[in-house]
Amino acid sequence: MHVVQNAVDLNRIDQITKDIQVSHKDQFTITSVGLIKIKNPFTVFEAFRQLNDPQSKLVIIGEGTLKPFLAQEVEKFDLQKQVQLTGMIPRDKVFENFTQADLFVSASWGEGLPVAVMEAMACRRPVLLSDIPPHREITKNIDFIPLLRPDDAAGYAREIKRYKEMPASERTRIGQECRRLIEERFSLDAMHAGYADVYAQITG
Repeated sequence: MHVVQNAVDLNRIDQITKDIQVSHKDQFTITSVGLIKIKNPFTVFEAFRQLNDPQSKLVIIGEGTLKPFLAQEVEKFDLQKQVQLTGMIPRDKVFENFTQADLFVSASWGEGLPVAVMEAMACRRPVLLSDIPPHREITKNIDFIPLLRPDDAAGYAREIKRYKEMPASERTRIGQECRRLIEERFSLDAMHAGYADVYAQITG
């Protein structure tokens, strides 16, 4: 069997994000995607709550059945000024959010192709991921993306704190490594080359 990975449209992402000025401000911003059960947003929220840092912000993008329940938790812990539930936003705005964040987090229980993860990496963001097969596929043979049990809120809080406390230059370096990985393995150029290789084998 020969597998050709689906790809991220880097040209589109670059066109949208090229003029965004990324400033390493005092506020540390974390992004995540998905408000349905399999995306496991409550672990991300609980990790953020355990972080207990007024200078940090959590942005969760998307719609889903868990949105009203998570909104209740945000209100319960009086975190309305630190946690933003964007609802459904245009794809271009998703890329802008990724680019302006300091870290992307996924505690997902399962994925097909983890598109949001790869797009965040294409936006040069460090990522913190759950230890599931699709994420292991992305992180194969690399050591700069931590993998945690999906239900390990304390572990996520610990890793988020580590990223927050590292120099901005180090987060930038890791983000560049994430981008390089997408370019090499999950870009349209890599996908097209993979298809060409399959066709060449078939036709001899």
